[in-house]
Amino acid sequence: MRQYRGQIEGGICVRRREDYLENSERRYFVLNGKAHAAQGEVPALVNECAALIDSRFFSVDVVLRADGVLRLVELGDGQVSDRKEWSAQRFAAMLGAAD
Repeated sequence: MRQYRGQIEGGICVRRREDYLENSERRYFVLNGKAHAAQGEVPALVNECAALIDSRFFSVDVVLRADGVLRLVELGDGQVSDRKEWSAQRFAAMLGAAD
């Protein structure tokens, strides 16, 4: 990384390879500390992120590991997050219900 970028920004994270279930990744949005799902319930892991991260708006991507354990794979600041499985109507309703 240093050779091509000149420096390493924010450090390096190395983790064990995990097997994820295909097509199990889901995106949730957190708005004003409350987690929202495109459909269904918000997993406890996502609610934990909502409580811990001090940001008005961000996305949380989770995926199921092959053994059924839910894993956090990405937190985003919402600038480049698409809606993925969210309909435009559901996303607008979430924004409209913000306190």
